[in-house]
Amino acid sequence: MMHKLKTLLFPPKCMLCGAPIREREEICPLCREQVVLNAAPPRLDANGAFDAATAGLWYEGGVRRAIHGLKYYEKQSYARPLARVMEYTLRHKLGEEIDLITFVPTNRKTERRRGYNQAELLARELAKRCDAPCVAALEKTRETHAMHDLTPAMRKENVKGAFCLCCDPEDVRGKRILVADDVLTTGATLSECAAVLKEAGAARVYGLCAAAARRKTARPLEYLEKDEKDAKL
Repeated sequence: MMHKLKTLLFPPKCMLCGAPIREREEICPLCREQVVLNAAPPRLDANGAFDAATAGLWYEGGVRRAIHGLKYYEKQSYARPLARVMEYTLRHKLGEEIDLITFVPTNRKTERRRGYNQAELLARELAKRCDAPCVAALEKTRETHAMHDLTPAMRKENVKGAFCLCCDPEDVRGKRILVADDVLTTGATLSECAAVLKEAGAARVYGLCAAAARRKTARPLEYLEKDEKDAKL
């Protein structure tokens, strides 16, 4: 009864555009068609340590607001639908087999202030959907500057040496590992995490984010081509 009353007073809305949706739908059909299925393609980093990285959505409009809600406004429930999109992206766009999932760590001060790490929430929800283990393999060793105003070169320098392995090396040795995060911009953070994992013996490292920023300048990342004709969310 209480659940029906809550649904009546606060009808479910699309996480991306705010349109009314059916219960448990999370994303409306229009956003699923125009936003989710028209998402970022997989890409290779010619200079980084990861083998491939991609994202489920473009970091703009309602997607940007949803990720800000997850990251800054305690909307932890957004992790579940975003992870659902990430699972679709992993299966139909990245198309790689993985052995375990980990996540980009944040510094302890930030995590204490927020009460959680949004990348970990995404990773754990994704692991449930993929039936894969989620391992906290990395930790942040020092404070870094906010990335939004930094150039690609500055971003790379900002995160250099900022992460270390915090699990048993046997947990990652010879494994195909997926590193989850919220936003993919230049790939500097994922690359630094991948370098640590590969140094510990990881066979391959892939990056998967909820969203990716569109590049307005020359793109150093080389795009992979994938056939998505039969892919359905």
